[in-house]
Amino acid sequence: MAITKRKQILEATINAQVSKNYQDCQEWINETLRIMAEGTKLEKDINWALEVCNNYRSLSPTQNTYI
Repeated sequence: MAITKRKQILEATINAQVSKNYQDCQEWINETLRIMAEGTKLEKDINWALEVCNNYRSLSPTQNTYI
């Protein structure tokens, strides 16, 4: 049985809330956004924006966990 989109969103949201650090929390928030955008006309734009954010974060010489 496939996991519903609603359940995926709830699980990702809960994981974000119980994260131990900012970076982990941000990754779960991004996952929630991806799930919510899935199948919508904004999916491509949201995925692009999240990739830009991930690339920007990876360029940081100190690997800051805050934006």
